[in-house]
Amino acid sequence: MKRRNWTPEEQRTAVIAYFFMLEAQQKGHSFNKAAIARQVLPRLNNRTKGSYEAKLMNISAIMTAHGLPTVKGYKSLGHIQKSLADAVLAALPQQYRSQAA
Repeated sequence: MKRRNWTPEEQRTAVIAYFFMLEAQQKGHSFNKAAIARQVLPRLNNRTKGSYEAKLMNISAIMTAHGLPTVKGYKSLGHIQKSLADAVLAALPQQYRSQAA
């Protein structure tokens, strides 16, 4: 299958899901990654679960590069689109903005 760049809307959807999980994790709340994926995947223009999970690992890499916490279980993965990094930094929750290096 030919690779397709993620659209800005797909990136925003993944970023929102990531920050939802990160907030729950930071507050000590439990969450189900598989259930979240089932809710998110229909909004991602026929992306596979593996593609979605790789995007979340890319978001972890961006967070790590800026000294910010990550969602456990999504190890940092390289090859990050600049547009994804821009989307993550633009959507940073207020509590992380001052920490971002």
